[in-house]
Amino acid sequence: MNIYIAHKNLQIQNKKALFILTRPFYKDGKWIDLSDIESNYKMVDNLDKADFILIPFSINYYYENDKTDLIDALNKKCIEAKKKAYAFVSGDFGAFFKEYSNIIFFRMGGFASQLSNKNKGFPVALSDHFQRLYQLEDPMLKSKEELPIVGFCGHATLSNIKRGKELLKFFIENIKRFFKKPFSKNYEPYFASAFERAKLLRFLEKSDKIKTNFIYRKHYRAGVQTEAQRTETTLEYYDNIKESDYVVCVRGAGNFSVRFYETLMMGKIPIFVNTDCLLPFENTINWKEHLVWIEWKDRDKIATIVSDFHNSISDEEYIQRQINNRKLWKHVLSVGGMLEKIANDI
Repeated sequence: MNIYIAHKNLQIQNKKALFILTRPFYKDGKWIDLSDIESNYKMVDNLDKADFILIPFSINYYYENDKTDLIDALNKKCIEAKKKAYAFVSGDFGAFFKEYSNIIFFRMGGFASQLSNKNKGFPVALSDHFQRLYQLEDPMLKSKEELPIVGFCGHATLSNIKRGKELLKFFIENIKRFFKKPFSKNYEPYFASAFERAKLLRFLEKSDKIKTNFIYRKHYRAGVQTEAQRTETTLEYYDNIKESDYVVCVRGAGNFSVRFYETLMMGKIPIFVNTDCLLPFENTINWKEHLVWIEWKDRDKIATIVSDFHNSISDEEYIQRQINNRKLWKHVLSVGGMLEKIANDI
């Protein structure tokens, strides 16, 4: 599969600023020649020879640096060559950008009902912490117990002070958008994530149908200050997932959940609380085969929904879900897996 990467002449300050699908092609401060890449995906220098095109920087970058003319020109070339280009929208907030006929935007955030089919979900980029921490490739399979163990470790509090601070961030973001484009309807819905998570956990704690395994954090990432604290709390976080059957996954500041992908990585079953989210490749992945799906409007019924689901599957099905979720993360939601998905879509 031949890949053309646009705008390779632009200066790169930090490799992490690149679209993750382009990073394998950039090493030691330079783009790698076709002959240097030992994979099924080859970088070509001629757009006409490419199967698809990748845009290396976020769409946000082009707008923030007055370089949208480069995107306009690339779209025209794609139309002429009858090719598709793929870009990504960075950041927590679901910003809107001008759409292009032959360019697809990947994004983690945003709201499915507000976006056209030019926008696709994209997974959070993660290292394989399961393999790193536990020196294993396959999940630690766990048999089904009578009551489901639901886990959560993270920032969750019923503090109204914390709630106010979170809502203030959305107010400031919307004020910025107003002054930038007063007549736009592009405003971010208010959502106090730590407060809403705590309310969900309380619903579960009140149920006798559920065993809970919760660690409440008063601050994001436990407010760690040192590397030693980071190491300790990271292990505690992943141990919490490892020791649970299901893990509560609901959006944070942006309308997506990092914990959702970490749970899949660990071979566990996410309790996905849908807040009008975009999920990757929804046209080819049957996500409901990998998780417990709960609509936001039904969040007060979370304990009953999880219990009913747990009781509806056999021990064999429960074990197979663990295997399938680890495989999904490792083979489909990885860089190679995503490139393959794009290729198959074409």
